[in-house]
Amino acid sequence: MEKKEIRKLVFARRKEQTTESLQEKSRKICDRIIRMEAFQKADCIYTYMDYNGEVCMRPLIEEAWRLGKKVAAPKVDGEEMDYYYISSYADVHPGYFHIPEPDAVNPAQDEEALLIVPGVGFDAKRHRCGYGKGFYDRYLSKHTAHTTVAAAFAFQIMDEVPSDVHDICPQYLVTEEQFYADADLLLTGIGTHAQKAERALRGLATVKKNEALLKAAAYLEEYRSEILDANAQDIRKARENHMPEGLVDRLMLNESRISGMAEGLRQIAGLDDPIGEVEEMKKRPNGLLIGQKRVPLGVIGIIYESRPNVTADAFGLCFKTGNAVILKGGSDAIHSNIAIVSVLKKALAAAGVTEDALQLIEVTDHETTARFMRLRQYVDVLIPRGSARLIRAVVENSTIPVIETGTGNCHIYVDESANLEMAVNIINNAKTQRIGVCNACESIVVHEKVEKALLAALKKKLDEHQVELRCDDRALSALGGTSEKVVAATEQDWGMEYLDYILSIRTVSSLDEAIAHINRYNTGHSEAIITENYTNALRFLDEIDAAAVYVNASTRFTDGFEFGFGAEIGISTQKLHARGPMGLKALTTVKYIIFGNGQVRP
Repeated sequence: MEKKEIRKLVFARRKEQTTESLQEKSRKICDRIIRMEAFQKADCIYTYMDYNGEVCMRPLIEEAWRLGKKVAAPKVDGEEMDYYYISSYADVHPGYFHIPEPDAVNPAQDEEALLIVPGVGFDAKRHRCGYGKGFYDRYLSKHTAHTTVAAAFAFQIMDEVPSDVHDICPQYLVTEEQFYADADLLLTGIGTHAQKAERALRGLATVKKNEALLKAAAYLEEYRSEILDANAQDIRKARENHMPEGLVDRLMLNESRISGMAEGLRQIAGLDDPIGEVEEMKKRPNGLLIGQKRVPLGVIGIIYESRPNVTADAFGLCFKTGNAVILKGGSDAIHSNIAIVSVLKKALAAAGVTEDALQLIEVTDHETTARFMRLRQYVDVLIPRGSARLIRAVVENSTIPVIETGTGNCHIYVDESANLEMAVNIINNAKTQRIGVCNACESIVVHEKVEKALLAALKKKLDEHQVELRCDDRALSALGGTSEKVVAATEQDWGMEYLDYILSIRTVSSLDEAIAHINRYNTGHSEAIITENYTNALRFLDEIDAAAVYVNASTRFTDGFEFGFGAEIGISTQKLHARGPMGLKALTTVKYIIFGNGQVRP
């Protein structure tokens, strides 16, 4: 599409918008720019004066004045454009093409400023289509030290905008829905500030950490309406995109879940601080005292999907252990994550702690994610949390050391000695209490001697939730053949994490067969046995290869909160450094400390 066509299309789209809609979208765009570090740290804001349906800058201008920042607006003189300071709207009058312009009285001469750029059309690479006169391109070619942010409505974003040699892309592009940026510039800035924050956090006293965590908990509850409003945007978009209800549930926040996030932070505040613990101090024959002292990992990067509660959990655990954290959530929860991070940063500021301890990458494109995985000069460890696809992508592409969290193909084995009433209750809880979580049960393994009695009672219970059963031949026979909610399983079903109201059922003739099946198809997450046989319980605990192994309990307890960690950074299914729900100690390492009295090596 040529620029002339882009202009025609965007002008038509502007006319379709109501005044109220444009004002609301403008407010959101201004709010997003105001939250940017570039805005917060700028002494002067160079901004256009909106005209004829452009993004209205009034909220941003007024906030800049409120914060004591200088504001400058552009004025056209012939073929050139320059900026002049304004201190009120009385300083601007209709000028070039009736666009509000300042009087040429007080020229702005800042070497570095935040410059807000208008435009007609943009694409995701931040290529810009202006009004055709080239004023901004000429100005920016002479003032290269300014940080540039383009403001646009989502309907102004095109698949592609033609780019000429003289065109200058803004460094950032902000709409009411998306944030686009020069990935290298964005990540370098975030990484630099994270490293500075980590150095500041190293010496932060435990009492100060706890004070900030308690304030963060209080702020989450105080600002819950703002968080819920943002989450509602994500939920609405998820349903428009036909997201499965199990995943919608994982994305959804409510008052109870926000209270749970706050309580998680309070629990973290109440836990012992592992930083500074001295372990294994021993005296060598030469008189040296050698020990280990627990220290932070440094800067932790977390890439995750959905589940906005992870945002608060990750902050709390990283902060308590003196780590700075950089969060990269998915596009499906972006509004929720932005709102939560904003609230947490307010709490940090109120507690007198650097806000850079917590940072969120608001850009959600794949290129930025890929570059984040290679930000080794700033990030000490990377933790992925989400789907198998996401985790695999991070493990395979990251140049940063990775702590691998896993998906959950969790099994429950019903032994021949099992209390069947207990088994039905546990399976029902593990499958239906929350279907979109990694510790939900996805597969039942049942001993042939109790299969018929168990499945009759189990189906009746699971029918209350419309659970589909995918069965092997023997289980099908026990249930009287196929029906609406009973179908034949395929080989693929044994390895599936459904995250839905679906459960696979496999019949076995022995404990040995059950253990072999589970170890073949599980993801190393959480497995359970229902049994009254003590010997079988011990064998299951010993021989099942998983991070968490249960006897007579639901797999849904594999959770940092339930394990007494306050929260969790994720559930590690690997075997190095950390395994299972990752609490405070999993986010630390050790350094050796050595005391001598003049020893030299012979």
